[in-house]
Amino acid sequence: MNKKPSSEGLEKELSWEEAVGRYLEQTPDYFLRHPELLTALAVPHLDTGRAVSLVERQVLVLRDRNDRITHQLQELIGFARDNDQLGERVQRFAIAMIDTTSLDDALDTAQDMLRQEFNLDGMAVRLMGIASPGGARGEFVAAGDVLVENLLTRLKEHNGQPLCGGVHEAATLAALFGAAAAGTRSTAVIGLARHALRGVLVLASCDPQRFRADMGSVYLVRIGELLMAGVARHLAVAAE
Repeated sequence: MNKKPSSEGLEKELSWEEAVGRYLEQTPDYFLRHPELLTALAVPHLDTGRAVSLVERQVLVLRDRNDRITHQLQELIGFARDNDQLGERVQRFAIAMIDTTSLDDALDTAQDMLRQEFNLDGMAVRLMGIASPGGARGEFVAAGDVLVENLLTRLKEHNGQPLCGGVHEAATLAALFGAAAAGTRSTAVIGLARHALRGVLVLASCDPQRFRADMGSVYLVRIGELLMAGVARHLAVAAE
């Protein structure tokens, strides 16, 4: 009857394996000096189970590594292409905001650009800190507005970074988007602040994956800054 190896024997065997492994790592030219071992050694193929030479196994490992690197490179190229396109859209948004001639024009242009350039299903702006100018389509609300204050509180808890992800309460969505709220599946809430103005820009999409909690928010912040620059410019003109 075969006896089970003792713990001392197992430790000795493991120590020998570790020693061999360390030696081969520290002597990468070992098989260059002993090429006959490359064909003598054989390891099982991971898929078929048949024995293959060490050289063949190395080729398979390198091929698999090359496939992974190629896939990662393709992903990076895709991300770079998407970022270039997104950067161009933000630039067109900036130019459009510069070309606006009034406060109403700035808000209308922002809504149109965000829908067309960024394929969004909804956009709402709520600002506090100034008296509501005539004809501003209700985007300006009184200081202490509960809806805006709640969103600003959530943004503060998020270190001021845009809140992206699932939809908000039905009442909040209805107040922001009216009848279009029913189809909203993901949102992005962007904090707005410039001089005495503060508020939120809320973007909505029918795609549940459009705004995710783990997505980058650099371009969202830039859009908010550009919008506020256009709004503040027209408010300054109106105050003169």
